[in-house]
Amino acid sequence: MNERMAPGHMYQSRLGTGIQWQPGVVKLWEGGQVTAKAPHSTQSPYEFWYNLAFKDSFPEVTHWWFRSAWTQKVRLTSLQGQLADGAFWGLMQFIDEQSPAQMYTITETKLPIISVPYPPKEVQPINLPLRLALSCLIVGIAKEVFIPNQWYIITSLVHKCHLEKAFPTRQDAIPCHIDGIGNPLRESLCRLQGIKQ
Repeated sequence: MNERMAPGHMYQSRLGTGIQWQPGVVKLWEGGQVTAKAPHSTQSPYEFWYNLAFKDSFPEVTHWWFRSAWTQKVRLTSLQGQLADGAFWGLMQFIDEQSPAQMYTITETKLPIISVPYPPKEVQPINLPLRLALSCLIVGIAKEVFIPNQWYIITSLVHKCHLEKAFPTRQDAIPCHIDGIGNPLRESLCRLQGIKQ
């Protein structure tokens, strides 16, 4: 089976990418052009994205990205200390040794609250898969599952079989809370795109 990547976010005219929802039909935009059209039966954009209907509308797409298909190397230090608010902190470095390290934090609660930096030029709040992958890496460092100061390949691409895991409907379905994302990630996928129920 051939691999096919596509944007899973709502169509952005300034980017020329995304899925344009219209009653009865959705259009997949890539590089400023419509590359596919498909019928759908959802009653609203909220229903379409909340139910991840794009994976059924475009079954030929194997991997989805959300404003960025960022795939690169990341390494973390172990926890280095504790801040005044009680959060523990460490450093995260992207791509290579020349990139400046940035601080990450983890606050111990029933589910830890993780604050992750963005890679350089990748401030894309809608890229929840990247934020989740980085958060899970931090949890792994804190629990000594991953080795500090070792490079790991992290991707924001989501295989179509893993969309439900990447965007769960329950907050406790992932091992942490991502700082600033109060809702389950499926709701956040809609909210961060301005899609209301």
